[in-house]
Amino acid sequence: MNTKLIAVLAASAAATALFVTGCSDDASTTSPTSTPGSAAPAPAAGKSTASVDGKEVAAKFDTTCAKQAGTLALALTDTANATYGSLSVSATVEGDTVQAVAIGGSQGGANGLPYAVGYGQGAPGGSAKLAKDGNTYRITGEGISADMTNPLAGPSTVKFDVTFACATIVGA
Repeated sequence: MNTKLIAVLAASAAATALFVTGCSDDASTTSPTSTPGSAAPAPAAGKSTASVDGKEVAAKFDTTCAKQAGTLALALTDTANATYGSLSVSATVEGDTVQAVAIGGSQGGANGLPYAVGYGQGAPGGSAKLAKDGNTYRITGEGISADMTNPLAGPSTVKFDVTFACATIVGA
């Protein structure tokens, strides 16, 4: 997968966040519900969290969830994150299938560059699984990331574990 696709996935995260920003719920994260790669237990209701490569992303997330024509758009945003700047974590789900996951920050990558991890169904180099409990959705899997300071190094695989705790789902 090339760095263009990673950039597209990061842009998709921002677009998803903007699509649903008008109707968000505030939910803070304090700890991950489990580590990536473990069996997917039911998500913890009430807490939106994200972890990458087993490390919790420390953030105060606004959680936004919207459904339109069978597509569920999920977004976590923290516009003043100390590590990642404007941070967006998003996913698109159709039925029980995860279509895309994007984690992007305006900073936090190598040498202060933007940070991005992405997964797209059908694209090589990734996976995603969905577990749901009411209006809480947990997505675990692997996405692709790249060191933008050394594009010749190629992409790397990164594990993610994201819980979207939706107080309400707009359009549901």
